[in-house]
Amino acid sequence: MNANSLTETGKPTHTPLSVIVSAWDRYRVTPDSHHYLGVTITNRGDQDAVVQVRLESPSELLSQWCNQPEQWLALSGNKSGELTFCIEVPGEALPQWFDYEVVVRPQGAYADDYLPPTRCRLQILAPETSETTQDPTFTISPITTPDRPVIVQPGIPVAVELLIENRSERVDRFRLECTGLPEDWHVQIEYPRDFTGLGLVRIDESVGINPGDRGTIRAYIHAPNLPLAGHYLPTFRLASENDATLGLLALVYLRVEPTYQLQAQLQTLQDQVRDRPAQFSLQFANLGNTARQVQFALTSLSPPDTCTYTLPTDTVTLAPQTTTQVLVEGRPQHWWTRPWFGIGKSYPFRIDLKAPDHRPISPETLQGTLTWVPRPWWQLLLVVLAGLGVLGTLIFLIWWFFLRPPTPPNVLEFAAEDSRYAEANGDMARVRWQIEHPNRIQTLKLTGYSADGAVLSGPLIYEFTGNSLPAALRPFCTQQKVLLVCNQIRTDAFQPGKYVFELTLTPKGRQKKPIVLKTSPVEIAAKPFPTVTVLTPKALIYREAAAGNPTPAERAIPMVDQAGVRLGWVVTMAQDLTALHLVGRDKENKMVGEIWFQFSTPGELPDALRPFCTLGDVLICRDVPTGLNTVGEYRLELQAIGLKKPTSENGADNATAAAASEPKPKSTEVIKIQPQIPQILRFQINGKEAPAKLLVPIIPGTAPPVIQVSWQVQAGSTTQVELTPAPGSVPLMGKISLPLSPQGSNTIALQVKTATGEIITRAVTIETYDPSQKDAAAKAAGGGAAPGTPGSSAGGGANAPGAPGAAGAGTPTPFGTPAPATNDQVSPAEQPPQFNRN
Repeated sequence: MNANSLTETGKPTHTPLSVIVSAWDRYRVTPDSHHYLGVTITNRGDQDAVVQVRLESPSELLSQWCNQPEQWLALSGNKSGELTFCIEVPGEALPQWFDYEVVVRPQGAYADDYLPPTRCRLQILAPETSETTQDPTFTISPITTPDRPVIVQPGIPVAVELLIENRSERVDRFRLECTGLPEDWHVQIEYPRDFTGLGLVRIDESVGINPGDRGTIRAYIHAPNLPLAGHYLPTFRLASENDATLGLLALVYLRVEPTYQLQAQLQTLQDQVRDRPAQFSLQFANLGNTARQVQFALTSLSPPDTCTYTLPTDTVTLAPQTTTQVLVEGRPQHWWTRPWFGIGKSYPFRIDLKAPDHRPISPETLQGTLTWVPRPWWQLLLVVLAGLGVLGTLIFLIWWFFLRPPTPPNVLEFAAEDSRYAEANGDMARVRWQIEHPNRIQTLKLTGYSADGAVLSGPLIYEFTGNSLPAALRPFCTQQKVLLVCNQIRTDAFQPGKYVFELTLTPKGRQKKPIVLKTSPVEIAAKPFPTVTVLTPKALIYREAAAGNPTPAERAIPMVDQAGVRLGWVVTMAQDLTALHLVGRDKENKMVGEIWFQFSTPGELPDALRPFCTLGDVLICRDVPTGLNTVGEYRLELQAIGLKKPTSENGADNATAAAASEPKPKSTEVIKIQPQIPQILRFQINGKEAPAKLLVPIIPGTAPPVIQVSWQVQAGSTTQVELTPAPGSVPLMGKISLPLSPQGSNTIALQVKTATGEIITRAVTIETYDPSQKDAAAKAAGGGAAPGTPGSSAGGGANAPGAPGAAGAGTPTPFGTPAPATNDQVSPAEQPPQFNRN
């Protein structure tokens, strides 16, 4: 341990463990060096000890400079051991004070022992620099050391003068910087004033020095009005304009002497005690520049156990230039000792203040007094009233036991057990009541009325003879000494409707009036009708059942069979079901068909539904066939029809309301049965696929040729096929012979139209020409006449009449296979077939 290690002594230690902290370099290091710290721990006890030793610092530099700030040490009894910590100071570290603590935490058998932390302060000195004969030098005045610092006086700046010598061969300018002081400190740097040639004075931020010459810079360190006590280490750095890498450092050691000024005051907040304790504020103000700790104790100056005082703490710590307060509360004891009149009763007390460091406190003793004020006048009045109350109670007891007339019965509660019942559960309305003094009851009458006052239930009359209950009430009532409690009393109301029950109590005696009470309205809900809660088709989209190979898109859609669309449904209250009515409607909401499923015997399924349904409290059906398999869009509705409920004399309105609430039919979403996607599989002229355009030669004077048109369409039953211009509507497959017009062109179109309005068309345009014309050869060559017809040859050229290979004049030439025309522009008739969507 040395002067730089300070051990906290705020807590007493009674432990067999002792700690010694020592530094090898006397807590002074230069940048780019190592600081080694030795911690020696001695176990003077008989038990083994495990100790955790850790270095802690408010600065983040400790975690950067020390790789292992925590170590453990195990010691046997009467043994000692040493741990070594290494702090690596980097080369770029600035001169400063580095504070840290050595915290020792025993474990195991000595876990409850407390060892105060050891505070250490490491001084980082300026780096040692080697100078050359041309490097500038400077000296600082005053010269200070850690043992001989400059004492800072409040309000007086510290003057520092630097003498700089430029030993280089060039003119250089120097600038001074100061670091290492708190933010509330201020450093004023004054450079020599330069005089210009015009007699003006220029204030510069640096000093220029000629080679071999010297210059002076003055700095004034201004401390705040009351700086915190301690050591300060400002660092002055001299920067050269010629050499940016040059950094000359100088340190100034400063010390601020501690100022101890602690003031205490006891301020009265409420010194009179009525129904709340008296309150005082113990205020402390630390006007010094060091942290202060104050211990205080309150002493009562009145007899013991007459007043209790409360302090939240007995020690406070104040930072410099701060204030704090402690709330003191006092409450007198023994309420019977409070005075009834006068000025009250006083309880003096004293607060003694003490500083653990024996520094002065002004004042060291504070005194206060609380007063217990006399009782208010109304408390005396309460005593008088209490006496009168005792007298009145005595008179009342005499009247109660000897003069009181018999107490009449009283209905404490009369209500229905529930506000709603259900006919489907076989419920009947029930009531309850509580009656005081049942021995004074003569009769009870229970009647149920409708909303308009008509009698719907009862009246039920219960006669009380002797001291026993009526036989009809015994299962539902319990009779105590003065209370009759009856629950779940049955009425004869079981028909649907709304009831208001009235209880009429007739007490014993001649001149006693009956007591009449009514319940709130009670409703018996009618049994619900059978209701279709779920109605779903097996699929929402079907495709028509037709011959041919479906397309890949059609294969993903289920095909409707002879059974048609299949449905599934769920019907509640199936035990009351008499029939099911299934209706199909098209997209114009017109009915296309209906099916009735009659339930002739309750609880038995019709024969048509047995393979598909299960019947219990709920009717569940799956995949019921409807026979609807025609192409189109439909909605299916299912209506459940139940038993008709009998109506009573007084239940006509209830029956009308029940009929109005009969459930509506359940409807499905739109179900589509799509037609088969039409495909023109074959459209041929004379056995060959028809092109978009054909050229056919016709010799004048001969009969026009006849062509054979054949076709085959894959489509559904609702698809229409037309062949224009003649004969119009045709079957899906067939062939027909058509004569050609001698002049002009002939257009033959095959049109396919589905039930949903989709149209697909194939067309061929046939043009005729005279091969004897001059342009016949060109037209035959360019128009693509069919092989084997006049105007064409195997070589593709045109032959004149009578040439070898040509047919004789006037002789009919067999109609060969037409050839497609090749034009630069495709006519509308030659377009490929497309869907026309309406």
